[in-house]
Amino acid sequence: MARLIEYLHALAIAILVGKVVLLSFVVAPVLAKTLEREQFGTVVRRLFPAYYALGMGTALLGLVSLSGLAMIRGMSSSLLATGGIWLIILAAEAYCRSPLTPHSNDLKDRLKEQEQRGAVDPILQAAWNRLHQRSVFLNSLVLLAGLCLLALDHQL
Repeated sequence: MARLIEYLHALAIAILVGKVVLLSFVVAPVLAKTLEREQFGTVVRRLFPAYYALGMGTALLGLVSLSGLAMIRGMSSSLLATGGIWLIILAAEAYCRSPLTPHSNDLKDRLKEQEQRGAVDPILQAAWNRLHQRSVFLNSLVLLAGLCLLALDHQL
């Protein structure tokens, strides 16, 4: 049973790291180079909720598998540290899915309306830029956390 739980934990890490690497270094750059700005925005709006939901699901799988290992082996400092990392990932993914993404989409819609009228509010643009920077930071944090999980996984 422990081997199955270890496998599920490793699978959660692999999916988490893989989704971030694939989106950040393959999918987004290819879409940005291939699609027009409007099309790119449409695709990204459909993609991100599922992307963050996948991250939340992997974090839950990671936490459940850790709980199983703790029941079998007892609590250890490496299990606690790993659980803390999974909780950070879950919080980041949940925050990005909602409220960050809907708020970012709302600001982007307002910016598009302003662009069509010929004048963009610099304060609104700065607010959207901050949200976008926050999402990039959190995505990077999730990747770094996933890499830390890889390093800790052999100690479980």
